Amino acid sequence: MLSSQEMNRFNGRIREVEEHYHSEKRLHVEYVDVLNALMQVMGEPNPEVICRMDLSTEELIRKLEGHAFDSPAILGQVSDPAIEVPGSIRRVYTALNRISGTDWEILGNDKNPFPSNPCAHNEVEDITMDLAAGGLYHDGEFVHRLRKKELVNFRAKIAEKYPDILLPPMAE
Repeated sequence: MLSSQEMNRFNGRIREVEEHYHSEKRLHVEYVDVLNALMQVMGEPNPEVICRMDLSTEELIRKLEGHAFDSPAILGQVSDPAIEVPGSIRRVYTALNRISGTDWEILGNDKNPFPSNPCAHNEVEDITMDLAAGGLYHDGEFVHRLRKKELVNFRAKIAEKYPDILLPPMAE
């Protein structure tokens, strides 16, 4: 059985690998994607065995070199403090005098066009935005719809910062 210290160290390293792929490779991989890839590349079905190896973040990244993640590309990033998800965690961050939850990654996802292609993803809130209709989704479930003005303003920010990103047509 692994100690909580071992698990915390391993989980932290997996998150660092995830961040590496976000910033260096511009791929939107998530924790579970990294863990599954490591299990596949190393031929080890038990993640506890990989954890016990106590590999550094750099060693984990090297193990994943050449692995073809089936993840959307990060096309850009836009910040918009005007968009607040009802019941969002941003209120907690505000109470702690931290600013968070305003950054959205613009993701190109050819394999799964839901909710739109491209779409926007807020990592802090774990919310995906339909850039055509303004729907906000958590794990594929609808949670809220932006007002048209909010969506128009958000799309304008994307178009201004990334004129080469082709946005989906606005839904009626």
